Amino acid sequence: MKSILVFITVLFSILAAAVVPLTALAGIEPQQKELDQAKVSVNAHELEVSTGAISRKWKWTGAGWVTTSLRNTVENREYAKDLGLRCDWSLPGKLDDKSVGELTDCVIRESDDDGFSSKHLEVVSTVNYPKAGMAVQHVVWIFPGAPGIRTQLRVKALPGYVAKGAAADDQPYKDYGGTRFRPGARADLLPLDLSQPNSRRYWGIYNDPGNRLDQSKPMLEEKVINGFPVFQPEVISWASGEAVDYGDRGVIAVKESAKAVNQPAHLTGGFFSGPQGVQITGWGLAPDEIAPDRFRDCWATWSIVYSDGNDGMQMALKRFDAFRYPVFPQRDMFILSNTWGPANPGGMQFTAENTVMKEIPALAEIGVDVLQIDDGWQQAGRGSGAKSFLPKYNNGWKGIKELADKNKIRLGLWVAVRNANLDDLKKNIDELGFIAWKVDYDHLANRGDYEARTAQYRAVMKHAWMKSQFTLCPEYDDPRYGWNFAKEYGSIYFQNNMEGLPSHLTFVPYHVLRQHWFMAKYFPANKLQVLLQNPKRTRKDFSDAYQHSHGYCFAMGIPFVPCFFQLAQHLDDDGKKELKALIAVYKKDREDIFTSITFPIGDEPNNASWTGFQMVSTRRADSGHLLLFRELHNPYSKQVVKLKFLAGKTISITHLRTGEKTEVSVDPEGKAPFFIAHPADYSLLHYTIK
Repeated sequence: MKSILVFITVLFSILAAAVVPLTALAGIEPQQKELDQAKVSVNAHELEVSTGAISRKWKWTGAGWVTTSLRNTVENREYAKDLGLRCDWSLPGKLDDKSVGELTDCVIRESDDDGFSSKHLEVVSTVNYPKAGMAVQHVVWIFPGAPGIRTQLRVKALPGYVAKGAAADDQPYKDYGGTRFRPGARADLLPLDLSQPNSRRYWGIYNDPGNRLDQSKPMLEEKVINGFPVFQPEVISWASGEAVDYGDRGVIAVKESAKAVNQPAHLTGGFFSGPQGVQITGWGLAPDEIAPDRFRDCWATWSIVYSDGNDGMQMALKRFDAFRYPVFPQRDMFILSNTWGPANPGGMQFTAENTVMKEIPALAEIGVDVLQIDDGWQQAGRGSGAKSFLPKYNNGWKGIKELADKNKIRLGLWVAVRNANLDDLKKNIDELGFIAWKVDYDHLANRGDYEARTAQYRAVMKHAWMKSQFTLCPEYDDPRYGWNFAKEYGSIYFQNNMEGLPSHLTFVPYHVLRQHWFMAKYFPANKLQVLLQNPKRTRKDFSDAYQHSHGYCFAMGIPFVPCFFQLAQHLDDDGKKELKALIAVYKKDREDIFTSITFPIGDEPNNASWTGFQMVSTRRADSGHLLLFRELHNPYSKQVVKLKFLAGKTISITHLRTGEKTEVSVDPEGKAPFFIAHPADYSLLHYTIK
């Protein structure tokens, strides 16, 4: 009898200990808040958020918040399942499912991140872990109407914190002669049931794009893994995104980090997909970077729902990207020209004042908006050693600014940003009125580097709001920005291509078109600045560019941010006339094109394809644009092209270059016929659904 009483006493003690984290340690008051379709509800036991298109729910377990629901609210489809974990985050050696946390605070507020993101509700829960000597903030951004939700951790050291023993990175270990990995710091958890029929699609984009010009080195890495159940963790370390596809619908997870396929950057982790769902690792914060005086950001994660197969998955991803990283036409929409384009292989000579003064009216004549003066305008140094970022010209900016204003040309400047003085950058903006910056020679090795750089960009842009932006350069195999990070400051610079020196960067039209086509699949076109070379000056022994028109080569940049990587003063009369006519046509529809969501269509460019892009308007539900290319060695003037989201529709088409109007019936598979009379030619079309 005595042993039974002892057993009952011990059992009640265990049960009492188990409920303590659910009650006494959760000390927040119930709250609710709405912003248009976005809603938040929180109490001591549960946090629920909704955008109107997706909802996510967390339960307080005592160890932290754990996701219990992830729902596509439009389709009323639930994706989450209880898979046994008790917290969405972890830090091996410090925090795990057995840790005891104190939920001390939860704040809900409206925000737009000081204008750098779209309006949203931000929920910040603070959890203290006294034994670990750490505090974790769990941050959720809920954008009204968005198909996804952004989550992020912020971490701070409490008294008694010791960095030693914590494992931030994924940990390799040997097992029967093979190398396997244990998850490191977990940034987020999507408890998806991978025992059900599914496939996993992973993708990522390479950095060092200038050294990936040729056809053997695509910018996009993509892998689809079929087969279920997933019995052992499927570890993918190179990808930035994963889509778990249940038939033609599913859930996307994206790392908002500096990861690139060939450059992991700072603690960007991986995807561990298996019996415990999808674990996203990589805090981007090393144990010895956890500070006692402030919360420091970790890499964020996007969770997005989609339907309609891969087309719908691309649409949902790019729609959410546009909420997180909005474009502002008055700031970001322009045709830019950069003086380095004719480099042989250096381009500093083209920053001479007489060259710049000659180039300004030449650009204005054909319709280019911005002249960006590359390396050489500064007072001292060059390349990575450039410094003293004030103008080298005898009268400063006076003569150049007066001529630019007369010709309605805005200006841009190159900068080796690590060497730049903040006051000098502001002074240049004050004198020029607007600057589109090209950022070069960066190196971001740790959390402090990221904090310093983003603070620098914010200070410059807030100094002259909507009069400055940055194009971030991921050239060379250095840890820089990746493709899902820091896009609130402008766009990403893409692939140097030259007239012939250095030879490996020689402009080849189908190489360039192919890489643009790959990038348009999972990257927003209006955040990619693409370089457009002069085909008539490109070396004939390295390229067939001379067999293409100026218009064809410029058109490859229409869905993107076009950078005229050449000098207008080098154009012949026919080239000026052709580009002036095309740019005038393009500008009539430019804002609609620029704010559209772009998809690659047709076949992969190979110099013999029918290929191109479809730009789905975000301003009108029934229209968009098509840009079709018949490549140099394609023998067919007529071709059937599969379009996106138009199956079974009849569309009215206007040929923007000629004004001709036609009507096309799209078959149930989305295919429609098109005509381009000659090879190495293109069509720019506007369509409206009847």
